Amino acid sequence: MNILVTGANGFIGQALVKNILQTKHNVIACVRQSVKPTLDCEYRFIENLDSKTDWEQILKGIDVVVHCAGKASVSKDHKNEPSKSLKEINTAATLNLAKQAVDMGIQRFIFLSSIKVNGEYSLPNQPFTPEVTTPPSDPYGYSKYKAELGLKEIANNSTMDYIIIRPTLVYGENVKGNFHSLMKWTYKGVPLPIGGIKKNLRSLVYVDNLVDFIVTCIEHKNAKNEVFLISDDDDISTASLLEEISKGLGVKNKAVNIPPKLIDTAASAVGKSSVAQRLSGSLQVDISKAKNLLDWKPKYSTSESIQKTAKSYKSNLMASKSMVLQRPLDIMFSATGLVVASPLLIGATAIGYLDTGSPLFIQERVGKDQKPFKLIKFRTMKLDTASVASHLADNSSITKLGKVLRKTKLDELPQLINVLKGEMSLVGPRPNLFNQSDLIEARERMGVYKVLPGITGLAQLSGIDMSTPECLAKKDKEMIDTINLKNYFSYILSTALGKGSGDAVK
Repeated sequence: MNILVTGANGFIGQALVKNILQTKHNVIACVRQSVKPTLDCEYRFIENLDSKTDWEQILKGIDVVVHCAGKASVSKDHKNEPSKSLKEINTAATLNLAKQAVDMGIQRFIFLSSIKVNGEYSLPNQPFTPEVTTPPSDPYGYSKYKAELGLKEIANNSTMDYIIIRPTLVYGENVKGNFHSLMKWTYKGVPLPIGGIKKNLRSLVYVDNLVDFIVTCIEHKNAKNEVFLISDDDDISTASLLEEISKGLGVKNKAVNIPPKLIDTAASAVGKSSVAQRLSGSLQVDISKAKNLLDWKPKYSTSESIQKTAKSYKSNLMASKSMVLQRPLDIMFSATGLVVASPLLIGATAIGYLDTGSPLFIQERVGKDQKPFKLIKFRTMKLDTASVASHLADNSSITKLGKVLRKTKLDELPQLINVLKGEMSLVGPRPNLFNQSDLIEARERMGVYKVLPGITGLAQLSGIDMSTPECLAKKDKEMIDTINLKNYFSYILSTALGKGSGDAVK
């Protein structure tokens, strides 16, 4: 099936597109024209998301629409009415898309709504269910609620199925908002005054669990015309949440155990009672419908997911701080290297013409944030060699000149151009091909694509190549977590002295 994902550049949208790419389905990412594509999939662009958007060209050939696009910010407006922008984008634009989807013969429309349709808080041990008896007072929740009602009416008068998903607070790698703030202050050792909030229960949903459920809804026939609440199915108190975050960050939990009633009193005195309620109140959901009707259950537990999210936050923080000088050093060394090695570059190019007639080998590789770039090397294999990872290529493919270039590692010299352009670093994970799915999955899981790929690194010097994806990804992760100026220079010097290996060939 052809799946269109709107809002594909968002936190949930990006995770969903990556997940669908691993399935049998074809995914098309829909984003605004101003957004630069970052994923290896088909893109379709819209100028604006509103009630007048023309979706005809975008919906051509599509079987299922997953509508993730929306607006979350709320301006102070009438109590029971959404602001104009929320009403226009979350309600009118959604219904405009749904109507055109019906006209284009779309089979299924999946709408990512919000738990705020049910309300801000649930009573203790009385989780929300899909049924809503009272419209929400929150403007954002109300805009989603009205969109749900309109979508049901449109679908019920057509042959198109609808599925409405109301996730709770979504978290995961690169999450922003309140969850990010909790990780930030916990990592800094700030004694947050909420360690005593132990009796409330909050339902959260890890982004990978959410997108796995969305994919289930794409495929499952029993999901037709249903509303689902979704979470990790493992509710947690505010105090326990901070404890799990601390474990993931590897720091001591310094939260202060102040009685919740005292927090409520203090917050009310300064006009922040709503903030206190968000911290100490409960919000639970019942996901039994998803489990029973679709035979679905979360893949990841709340505990492991929170810790994984916190570890990712720490890794990103350390990567951004540990090597502030890496890019300036890369520029200086690559520019100097190209000038000093220019006689070798010219000579190898000339001999390469005699060897194969095409001295440079240019191949698309996976770069930082999984963006494609053109890697430049001296050609060491015959022109008809298949475009596969080096460890899958046959040794007989290497030319006589290629053997010399690979042994002396001179074939890597042109990559200094990639370094100078900012596509690579001198030190980093070896860039892989887009068809190496096992390695991509392992590296993505380890957060390897958050840094620039490199010419050399710990894996190369340890003799680990791309034939062992899991082992390579772990060694890449180890290098990223421990990179500093000393290791940076050590890896470069060791490579220059002939240690390590290049891309292995069987």
